[in-house]
Amino acid sequence: MVTDIENRAFSIDMRPVKSPPVLKGRIEDVEFGTLFTPNMFMMHYRDGAWRDARIEPLTKICLHPGATVFHYAQEVFEGLKAFRQTSGNIVLFRPEMNARRMNQSARRLAMPDIPEDVFLEAVSRLVEVERDNVPPSPGCLYIRPTMIGIQPLVKVAAANEYLFFILTLVTGPYFKGTSGRDPGAVDVFVAQSVTRASPGGMGAVKAGANYAGTLNITAKAVKEFGCGQVLFLDARNGQLIEEMGGMNVGFVVDGCLVTPPLSGTILPGVTRDSLLTICEDLGIPTRVEPIEIEQLVAGLTSGRVTEAFACGTAAVVTGIRSFKFEDGRVVQVPGQTPGPVSQALFDRLRAIQYGDYPDKYGWVRVVCRATD
Repeated sequence: MVTDIENRAFSIDMRPVKSPPVLKGRIEDVEFGTLFTPNMFMMHYRDGAWRDARIEPLTKICLHPGATVFHYAQEVFEGLKAFRQTSGNIVLFRPEMNARRMNQSARRLAMPDIPEDVFLEAVSRLVEVERDNVPPSPGCLYIRPTMIGIQPLVKVAAANEYLFFILTLVTGPYFKGTSGRDPGAVDVFVAQSVTRASPGGMGAVKAGANYAGTLNITAKAVKEFGCGQVLFLDARNGQLIEEMGGMNVGFVVDGCLVTPPLSGTILPGVTRDSLLTICEDLGIPTRVEPIEIEQLVAGLTSGRVTEAFACGTAAVVTGIRSFKFEDGRVVQVPGQTPGPVSQALFDRLRAIQYGDYPDKYGWVRVVCRATD
């Protein structure tokens, strides 16, 4: 379903807003996803068009209990970040990819497109309002655009009314115990009884329903195995490595970075795509190919696999120390974690985002300059 802003005349109503700094202590002590800023963006879709775009103080949303988001999970979202660079400029990192991916997700759930220029303008204007809440390194502003179906309709059908809103949160490192200035490391639980996505399903869609199905096994991984993430295998035969609960995965095999292909069951991550490009500059060979879990175990045991890492917008690049299986096996990643390749990728990506390395790819979009 493709739509346009009403009459293509897009303007954002800037209600009286104030944005005092919300960070009171150290950024390293902030739990990811908990520290909201004072304002939000909202607009509504009805009668075939998006309208009433506005930035207003963060408020509760009142919905009819029959809204399709409650009964049929009509909801998609995105995640991106704004960074305060060393120069003082505030920038977004590859927001165009998020705009395109959100529309791909929306189409899969029979929801209306948001024109990319409107998505980018809405994100940029909200970040500009919240500029005093964008912390310096190692912190950043996490941005959560979301679309939900709001028509009261207890029937298996697409809604005809939608709400698009954007929240921003002050955040530091995704994983507790890491500084945000280095990749850090986690232990990973390999799910053998639960799968995340199947061929023809919604594995490549950024919808809340995808993540809800991982919550139980993730809680088990933390409570019973002390793991910070869960690695999911393919639904067909339980042998192929796919991705983690909220991030992609990569391995260093004989000096080459190897990551699973985008087969429709894996989310096309912005960070994953960026790292594959950065590898070319760093002279690191890459292969995108299927990886069997027992092939990984054999490689770790023989020493051919020297590094493993998770990557995503929230986690950036995080080293993996070990893999713990439901059947009781524990397989350690040899050598130092994070390894040299993971460290090099983390350092280069972070340097581009914070303005300490030239942005030769045109990935950075300036929202406001230090002199503004």
